[in-house]
Amino acid sequence: MRRVTTTLKLKFLDLNAVKAEMFNQTVCATTELANELLRISPKERKALTTAKVVTPLKSALSNQVIRVLKGKAGQRVKHFKVFWPEVNNQNWKLHKVGSTYSVSFPTIQGDKRVPLEVGSSYYAERLERILAEQDCERGTLKLMKLRGCWYAVVSITWEVPEVKSTERLGVDRGQNRLAVAATRWGRAVFFGGGEVAYRRRRFQKRRAQLQQAGKYRALKRLERKEARWMRAVNHTVSRRIVRFAKAVNADVWMEDLSGIRQSRQSQKARSDAGKSRHTWSYYDLEWKVAYKLEMAGRTLHKRPAAYTSKTDHRTGLICSAGPEAIGKRSGHLFTGQDGYCCDADWNAAILLRKTRSVMNIAQWDGFSCPLSLKEALPVIGRVGSGDGVVGNPLNSMNPSQLQAVGS
Repeated sequence: MRRVTTTLKLKFLDLNAVKAEMFNQTVCATTELANELLRISPKERKALTTAKVVTPLKSALSNQVIRVLKGKAGQRVKHFKVFWPEVNNQNWKLHKVGSTYSVSFPTIQGDKRVPLEVGSSYYAERLERILAEQDCERGTLKLMKLRGCWYAVVSITWEVPEVKSTERLGVDRGQNRLAVAATRWGRAVFFGGGEVAYRRRRFQKRRAQLQQAGKYRALKRLERKEARWMRAVNHTVSRRIVRFAKAVNADVWMEDLSGIRQSRQSQKARSDAGKSRHTWSYYDLEWKVAYKLEMAGRTLHKRPAAYTSKTDHRTGLICSAGPEAIGKRSGHLFTGQDGYCCDADWNAAILLRKTRSVMNIAQWDGFSCPLSLKEALPVIGRVGSGDGVVGNPLNSMNPSQLQAVGS
């Protein structure tokens, strides 16, 4: 069994103006207290208790503010624009009357009980776990206002049974293609990146126009909109990858792309939002795949990324460079030294998931090239948005040959 922690963002149901104003007053009071504590030296702050501060807040709220500012947050921040009220697991409760869930927690006017809007079975299932108190541990509750709506953001921890995987699913990430997930038998899912590159360029053009016009508030809103859109794309891609992994009973293996943004890139590519690695949200996709796998009882593993897109998955040999070389990668096409052709990103995904009985990429890093090449610049696959295609890509791959190699 493994312990998994997640956050539930629960919207309040039919919140009236009186309660909304009460929430605003609570937020103002906690923000004011937090900024007052920041003006105290860290040494004096560590000796503070609720009895030594003057605030209209209840002790459960003020004590949490003090606890937070005694930690790293009090060392990093100089001033809070907003400090959201938060209480620990002992000071909030979940209730259910009929089919309506509600939560009670302290505010500036005392404890209040507010109904919640639960719109999906995902939230209902987890709220039932909290009520049953079986294999589920409550965390903190934070009161937040997001885009004009008030939410109760709660964290919960529960135990998830570990699943013993019999297969490995290799996932190659890139910018021309967001991801390519492949099994050892050649079955694959492709996520193209054309739409993502197109919309990145549209956002870039609009940002330049707003910057030139001096409309900085609109610029900030546009940046937040782009970030929300890209997170939604990565949620969709990660969910489909995890669904594919569960269907084939596999753990997931990815390239380790740490430091990819520090690698060499031409000025022309860097200035293009559709190609620049600084706009590539590769880690967000990795993080979403990791926690979705964790909730399913599976694991994400990482492998060195060097030369995965230029190595023949059948033999482990790196293709030679040069225009006359027989074995090479050209765009999406990979050509082996014997003339074998396949999709380059599919080839990299197959290589990433190789088991020791076939061809482990760690072994390849060790004996097919010098160990110093482990630190070479990673070769990017290609990336993109939706359009997942299940099945073998259209090229010269032969599943029977793959089975022969695997055996």
